[in-house]
Amino acid sequence: MSSPSPSSLEERVRDLERQVAALRARLLVLEQQMDPSVEHPTDRSVVREKSVYDWQGPR
Repeated sequence: MSSPSPSSLEERVRDLERQVAALRARLLVLEQQMDPSVEHPTDRSVVREKSVYDWQGPR
């Protein structure tokens, strides 16, 4: 069996590098969508206060 030509290997490496770059870009988008810091800090504090108030019950 003969080994692949250098140009074929270079083309394959370039293709793999493009695929890796595309996967990294997709991963970055997914990580940004899952980032909990997207929630505004005010929203977090309002929910926390509301849950404490609900837990205490009516006065």
